[in-house]
Amino acid sequence: MAPSIRLLFATCVIALASHATGASADDKADYQKRVATRFVNLFQELDRDRDGRVTRAEASGDLNFLPSFNDMDINGDNAVTTEELRRFLELTIGVTTVTAAAQ
Repeated sequence: MAPSIRLLFATCVIALASHATGASADDKADYQKRVATRFVNLFQELDRDRDGRVTRAEASGDLNFLPSFNDMDINGDNAVTTEELRRFLELTIGVTTVTAAAQ
């Protein structure tokens, strides 16, 4: 292979790799936002008495929210507040802007 063809080939490979990395970063950010949105929506649905907290009783039976309940319930009072949800999403998913919808 001629040197100029190798250089062109290498440039194309690098360009494709950097483009793929950008796409995967966008995909990851989109995924993280969808996960955070799902948790916020679940919080709103499970907060049946609209007091801004989801108790363990309110979350019982929900196979999406309940498995993470202990991780979200920072103070161990058997209720997840919007602030605890915000902190959980920030620490585990890295998303902070979606949680404003939970308030």
